[in-house]
Amino acid sequence: MREALEALKATQGVRVAALLSEDGFVVEEVREEDTPEPGLLSARAATVLGTAKALGQTLGQEGLEEVMVEYPEGALLLVPLPGHHLLLLLDGVRSLGRVRLALKRWLPQIAEALT
Repeated sequence: MREALEALKATQGVRVAALLSEDGFVVEEVREEDTPEPGLLSARAATVLGTAKALGQTLGQEGLEEVMVEYPEGALLLVPLPGHHLLLLLDGVRSLGRVRLALKRWLPQIAEALT
């Protein structure tokens, strides 16, 4: 698990990579020193994912692949996993393509480690 988070964090543009429990507790994290602690973000991130899932159900959509929130100085990417979710804090949306490619490589290993 740690290896996958470190690899995701090493992707250009990723400032924080954290695995969070479904109820918002930090399981594992890798981050730059000057970034917010995932523990401060985790409960709110769980709420965002729950809201996004409920919105999808209202729209007749099954499942949720990811939620991306863009801010003037960065972006937050949330990816649901079995009983958990992955939180990635990016330096901006210009890094999103690289990050999504890294996710395609590492998400299967993370999901497998969680089962």
